[in-house]
Amino acid sequence: MNLAEFHQKYGYEQSTVVMQQYLDLKFAHLDYLLLFQMGDFYELFFEDAILASKILGITLTRRGKIGEDAIAMCGVPVHALEHYLNKLLEAEQKVAICQQLETPEDARKRGGYKAIVRREVTRIITPGTITEDILVSTATPNYLTSVVTVKDKAAICYVDLSTSFIAVVELPLSEVVNELAKLASKEILLSDSLRAGALAEAIHKLLQPITFQVNSFFSTNKTLKIILDFYNISDISAIGEVSELQISAIGSILEYLSLTQKQHLNKLPFPKIVNYHHFMNIDIAARRNLELTVNLSGHVKGSVLGVIDHTITKAGSRLLYQFLSAPLTQIAAINDRLAIVDFFYNNLVITTKIRGLFKKVDDLERCLTRVIMGRSLPRDLLGIKNTLAVALEIKALFISNFSIKLADNIEHLTQFLSGDTELYELISQSILDTAPNSLSEGGIIRPEYHPRVAELYMLINDGKTHIDKLKIKYQQETGIENLKISHNNVIGLFIEITARHSNKITDEQFIHRQTTANAVRYTTVELQKLESDMVNARSLVVAFEQELYVKICQQVIDKSTIIARLAESLSALDVFCNLGYIADEYNYTKPEIVDDSSFVVNAGRHPVVERSQNINSKSFTHNDCVLSEQNRIQLLTGPNMSGKSTFLRQNAIITILAQIGSFVPASFAKIGIVDKIFSRIGSGDDLFKGQSTFMVEMLETSAILAQATSKSLIILDEVGRGTSTYDGVAIAWAVLEYVHDTLRCRCLFASHYHELIKLDKLLPALTNYTMDIEELGNEILFLHRIIPGHADKSYGVHVAQLAGLPSAVILRANEILQKFENISDKQEKKILNTESNNLSLFNFNNSAQEIKIAKYSKIVQELGSINPDNLSPKEALEVLYILRSMM
Repeated sequence: MNLAEFHQKYGYEQSTVVMQQYLDLKFAHLDYLLLFQMGDFYELFFEDAILASKILGITLTRRGKIGEDAIAMCGVPVHALEHYLNKLLEAEQKVAICQQLETPEDARKRGGYKAIVRREVTRIITPGTITEDILVSTATPNYLTSVVTVKDKAAICYVDLSTSFIAVVELPLSEVVNELAKLASKEILLSDSLRAGALAEAIHKLLQPITFQVNSFFSTNKTLKIILDFYNISDISAIGEVSELQISAIGSILEYLSLTQKQHLNKLPFPKIVNYHHFMNIDIAARRNLELTVNLSGHVKGSVLGVIDHTITKAGSRLLYQFLSAPLTQIAAINDRLAIVDFFYNNLVITTKIRGLFKKVDDLERCLTRVIMGRSLPRDLLGIKNTLAVALEIKALFISNFSIKLADNIEHLTQFLSGDTELYELISQSILDTAPNSLSEGGIIRPEYHPRVAELYMLINDGKTHIDKLKIKYQQETGIENLKISHNNVIGLFIEITARHSNKITDEQFIHRQTTANAVRYTTVELQKLESDMVNARSLVVAFEQELYVKICQQVIDKSTIIARLAESLSALDVFCNLGYIADEYNYTKPEIVDDSSFVVNAGRHPVVERSQNINSKSFTHNDCVLSEQNRIQLLTGPNMSGKSTFLRQNAIITILAQIGSFVPASFAKIGIVDKIFSRIGSGDDLFKGQSTFMVEMLETSAILAQATSKSLIILDEVGRGTSTYDGVAIAWAVLEYVHDTLRCRCLFASHYHELIKLDKLLPALTNYTMDIEELGNEILFLHRIIPGHADKSYGVHVAQLAGLPSAVILRANEILQKFENISDKQEKKILNTESNNLSLFNFNNSAQEIKIAKYSKIVQELGSINPDNLSPKEALEVLYILRSMM
């Protein structure tokens, strides 16, 4: 819609001056809900009002007309904006905030009686650019992400504006979706040229909102200039070694932040350049199946993070989330983390004391960011002050317990805990501990901090004394003992008496103001003058305190580097204390990390299962898992509900925990570095793309086989089960051969296809394992133990019985099963054994046909003996029943 069409649609020429101002701003922000400040309310008009009223559940009203059509309108109070913004953002709306930049009085002084208040859009709020505590999760990062692709490469820049964090990574195009799944971005910037492509479709499936921008938004020349201007540098090398792709990603995200934050964008640090190969790649299916940060229902409780996160601070919780989302692949870095965790594990007394002090620590990262962006409130400065004090207490704990001799890694962790005593003193001496969480009420600055503040408060306080004196004076003059002087926002100060005493007010100095049901209100010239003096003093002190507050904030900004480093130290300290704490609490052990194909886990446990069942580490059924270059694949057979999936998952989780630098739920663990973890567990249709369960399974398996390397760990459960038995066995057999011969990586493979157990004779690095089961007559007891060997049946009917199927169904299922097993024993097993010895499982056509003929030979004989011409209708019907019963 061009400007002329827009003006015609909304009746621009017939509108009031204020409405024209609104329409001008709306045309410049067509893609956003425009919140237009009018006094104490933000108002929305036309289609914005209709949509917002439905989302917010507020009344839709009317304001004026365009011709015969009324203008839809709704509004929200300025003071309650954050509450309503939260609802709009949850509904995936983007909002433009248009604020009044002057008072009506200022406007009249500037342009006369008819002048309108100057208004401008001061901020655009999108899911990836919010900073307010009430709007962002305190436990996870709030990433805005920009993705740029060229051929088979891509660059991703991601920023958390609420903590002033920014990073960039270059990676293969095939890995972009996995990386985005890790980041869990709240908003992704993407070029219009990718709108109809596979990448956009995959991102939509991740449920991460996309904001499309014109192709030129990502131009290398343009984005390079944006970076140089933003950081005030002359050469891009000042940031580090970055590619053209990374420049496009960084520059585009900086441009978007400038457009949305207007003049409030703080100077971000140089982007952290992330080496993609330094972090474990966890594919989407593995993140989902292993339930790393959320469970399958989308909740933190019941996930690995929900079990291991006992951090005290919000920043610590966010850092642990990042650790778990991106395990390391560099042995030295992992061992550095493990050494720090080991320190706190072996010094639990000091660990407990530090964790107790963390309860007094504020969210320093986000407090500082709000100060830098000019959006802070007094509680942010008080939070910085309190945290500076706690940091000194923690530093003192280290000194008193370990003198000044600390290991290098611990010294590095604690070196910034000294903070800045000057900054602490500044905030202590200037900001009242009782300051309201608002800049418009006063009561922020200590009177002793500045003589002018003390002077104004003296006037205000004296005013209260004068009010009390006037009240006593008027009580004596009128003889009304319960006469009082009160205040409200409508009529200001007033004298109030009960209605029954109104006849006692005869002096003309009392000027009638208002009569209510039970009282009469008056004023006097003397009271009006006192009120004027007090109001002036109040407004003066509020304005002056705001000026001082801005200057104090600037001094905080000047020391922002010190505060940022302290914030990093505290969050890391919280994470490592947490990992030491859970190692002791849950009986975890320190893993050994090596650079080979080793994978030895003794007495391993699933961390989530053992906690959810409220059992201790000794009660959980432990299982060993041993893989090596000579024994890379474990083929695990056994019935459902016996613990196969738990075993597969727990070993993948143990690997991830080890590579984030955590102790693990096992009695011993020696793990060769894993570069990628893949998981194919569970099933589900992709209705969005019209794909069946089997197609989804095959697509995921295909991706695993295409991307895995010799250092990867693959977890596969029931590959091929979504199709016929023979097709499924064939696919599973071929996949195992490919993993064994081509990928040569570590693999745990669970299956119901017992035919696969013959592969241990054909594939030297494959070993059969099964689930230990105890049969007690007709009862089956699942022991949840992994033992060498293989299963010879699935116990599926028994599981169905446990699920509560009717007894008649169970009895009939057992009868049919016995018939199938007899056939299988006599023919199918013989055929499969013969084919296995010939290294081929894929020539079943003739064998299958022989089996079918054997099964239905009696039916064939029966049909051959029938002469239809000799049958009566009744006899023919009986023959049909006989044939059906034979089927």
